[in-house]
Amino acid sequence: MASLAALPNLEVLKLRDNEFEGNAWILSDEDEFSQLKFLLVAEPRLVNWEAASVNFPNLQKLVLRKCIRLEEIPINIGEICTLEVIELICCSSSAENSAKEIQDEQESMGNSCLDIRVYADDDESSSLFDFWRAVLD
Repeated sequence: MASLAALPNLEVLKLRDNEFEGNAWILSDEDEFSQLKFLLVAEPRLVNWEAASVNFPNLQKLVLRKCIRLEEIPINIGEICTLEVIELICCSSSAENSAKEIQDEQESMGNSCLDIRVYADDDESSSLFDFWRAVLD
């Protein structure tokens, strides 16, 4: 995964089934996706994700889909000033809870712009997901 960070103009990154070796995605401060605006992670095996705001300084939308084993969204993701939406589709309750914690932290600092969307199944989110897929494909 770290080699992808060497793509300086990458704006959309979609990580789907079996993109990870093992069950972790651990980014160092040097792994910077400087122009990334949209990140989709659809990986049922992902358990541990370690990242910071420096990894995705221009991220606008984060979509987690079927991350049923993900323990938490990195709390520092909430520090990304451009982040507008975190969308969880069929994810673990612990991932949902961490998204809400990120939103609560942002609201306590006066930022009410971060929208958290949680969908229990793909049917609820399909029209929105299809819209974003059409826009970004």
